[in-house]
Amino acid sequence: MNFMNKDQNRQEHECIYQLDVEVAQLNENYALKPASYQILFARLADIHLAEFNADVNETTKYGLAWALISLSFEVVKPITACEKLYASTWYSQRKGPYFRRELVFRNEQGEIMFHGSTFSVLLDLENRSVFRKREVPFSMNPPYEVFCIEASPHFKDTLAYTDVETRKVHHSYIDCLGHVNNCRYGDFAYDALSHDETEKIGRLKRMDAYFFSELRSEDEFTIQKAVDQNRILIKGQNNTKDDISFHVIFQF
Repeated sequence: MNFMNKDQNRQEHECIYQLDVEVAQLNENYALKPASYQILFARLADIHLAEFNADVNETTKYGLAWALISLSFEVVKPITACEKLYASTWYSQRKGPYFRRELVFRNEQGEIMFHGSTFSVLLDLENRSVFRKREVPFSMNPPYEVFCIEASPHFKDTLAYTDVETRKVHHSYIDCLGHVNNCRYGDFAYDALSHDETEKIGRLKRMDAYFFSELRSEDEFTIQKAVDQNRILIKGQNNTKDDISFHVIFQF
């Protein structure tokens, strides 16, 4: 629910929203699952954008929708129980087609639990191309150029990956934009971890997710894994389109 946002002249970064950590978001060791961070990020952004008339209900009037390109966050204090969080977010920068947004989640004592940044583009829903015009057709506040962490929408590596499993996109994965919702990718990556690796998820320090190519209904994709010192890297290879769909990096 939204909270403490009564001033009509408020700035984005001044808004605070209350969100709850739910039972399904914790694993059997009471650690927040990777996709749960994504769900909390998405829930916060949806509520906030609706309040500032820049959500999907507004953008689709112009044939556009926000598409997440990357998400990065750092864990400051691990969440180990169902609790209330108080979150804020703001549009911080635009470079070319990339819109950067910061997100901060605090506990009831005001301590930062985790924080991070996302990069999104506006997607033309008719031709599935990236919107590149300088002016957007709906109202947006100027960016508040304060950044939570070091982050980028780009990622490349040269590691050797091994196959974990091949999966198929099921109907339940698809959202209203006609592709696999970004929150599903955290589950795909988490499912690729071994039992010993999932035991470590409560000590997660940082997670980065990069979305390169849409997964659509009936696509088949292979999950691949590489380990590099304190990082576990998960890659999704779309076999139907023969391209890389996503990367997820867990850092401990």
